[in-house]
Formats: sequence, C-alpha cells, structure tokens
Amino acid sequence: MNGLTPVRTARLIASVIALVGMVFLFLERLLSAVLVMAADGVKLGLARYNNFTGRFASQNFAEDKQLLNLLKEVQNLLPNAETALTVFLVISIILFAIALAGFAMPRPFIHVLVAFKLLKWETGDTASEDANESLREVLTKVGNIPLKKIAVPFAVVFAIVVAFFAVSSCHEKVKAASITDSIDEMQQKAIEYMNAQRAFFAKGKVIGNANALQIPDSLSTSTFEYKITGGRFTAVSKVPLENCPAGTKWMVSASTKGIFEKELVLYRSAPKDSACARLTPDFKKLGR
Repeated sequence: MNGLTPVRTARLIASVIALVGMVFLFLERLLSAVLVMAADGVKLGLARYNNFTGRFASQNFAEDKQLLNLLKEVQNLLPNAETALTVFLVISIILFAIALAGFAMPRPFIHVLVAFKLLKWETGDTASEDANESLREVLTKVGNIPLKKIAVPFAVVFAIVVAFFAVSSCHEKVKAASITDSIDEMQQKAIEYMNAQRAFFAKGKVIGNANALQIPDSLSTSTFEYKITGGRFTAVSKVPLENCPAGTKWMVSASTKGIFEKELVLYRSAPKDSACARLTPDFKKLGR
C-alpha cells in the first residue's frame, strides 16, 4: 500500500472494521425499534379481528381476509426477527473486538492478516523478510505479547457489552415501573369516580354525571384518555402497555336496581384480551 506503513495500514483496516461494526449496531437498534412497532401493530390488528365485527369482516370481505392472513404471517416472522437482533449484536461486538485489537497491537494484527493471505507484503517492504512466515509462527509471536497489552482491548469490549446490557436492563425496569404507575393511576381514577358516584347517590338516589359529581368529564395523560359520559367512566390506553395494545378500554358503569328501594350498582368491565387483563387482575373487584 503506497504511502502506508504496516502500522498505519493496520490502524486503517481496524478503523474500517470498527465502522462496519457501528453499521451492524445501528441496524440492530433500527430493527429493534421496527420490531416493537410491528409487534404492537400485529397485536392491535389481531385484537381488531378477534371481536364480532372483526370476525364478520374477515369472513365476508376479501380485503379483510387478506389483511388478517398478512398479520398472521408477520406474527410468525417476529421470532426470526428477534434472532436477527441477537446475531447483529454479536457480529458488532466481534467486529469491535477485532478493531480494538488492531488499534492496540497493529504489528501483530498486520502479520495475522498477511498469514491469512488477506494482505501481502509489497516488494522492497522492510517487513518482507516476514512474508514467508506461517500462520503458526505468527500466532506464536502473538502469544509472546504481554498479557496486559492483549487484555486491554478485550477488557474495553467486555466493559462496553456489560454497559450495554446494564443500560438495556435499567431501561426495561424503568419502562415496567412506568407501566405499573400508569395502571395504578388509572385504577385510582376509577375508584375516585365510584366513590363520588356513591356519595352523590346517597343524597338523592340518582346517578350523577361529571358535572354533578364535580369531577372533570375528560382528562388526558401520556398513557390514558379518561372520559365520563352520563353514568359511565372509561379509560382508554393511548400507548401499548407491555403486550396490551393501544386503544384498550377499561370501564365502570353506574346503574340502579329496585323499584321502591333503589340501589346503586357499579359494573366494572375489564378488557377481554388476556395480556391486558393480566395488567389489572382485580379490576372487577376494584373499590369493593
């Protein structure tokens, strides 16, 4: 390579390898984001076709039938996409390790590349006397390198990997805690509605609307959309909650029973989707 010494050549190649590693890491992050959106889209779509109107549409309209089959095909591909994420991450880690080794030990690195016949010495190169060295001889030289010098690049890669998984783990814990807080807030809003309805009913034996109960008829947070219409409280999720799709509804309805002695009845309705029902297993006992 004209104008490049063996050491510079090694560092240039290491830079290219590191750049390729960054590309694989970027693809892994991009695919991860796309995978999350695809999983949410599939769950929302399958939930749409799991009710009466959805089943009717999929059985009687060609477009809906085709869309349902497409959703099922994408659902079957999701596990393969998750495997691809792991493969991309492993490839990027290996490439970063090779690049760091090239930066830390440029001379042994270039000798290894020559031994594998990925490079060759130029005629007249000062290192040409090593051109006929076998791979075993090169590896023997690498084996004589001080352990501290070899350990540094691999320690850096190990630290990066540990930091990556630690950050990912913390992110998942924070996300789970945020979902738990949002669910608790939603259930607290439902309890506040039921308590207000009980207090109002005790006074006049009638069901009150939001104005009569002196609570807002609508409220929007980052996670839920709350509404009170007549004697009905609804909470609709605005974002996916774990495996529960956005648009899922929790509801509390107020009604009366009895003719001479009226009683207040509060009916709690939880989602039928098992992934959503799992988030609020005691919703139907809420406020009792």
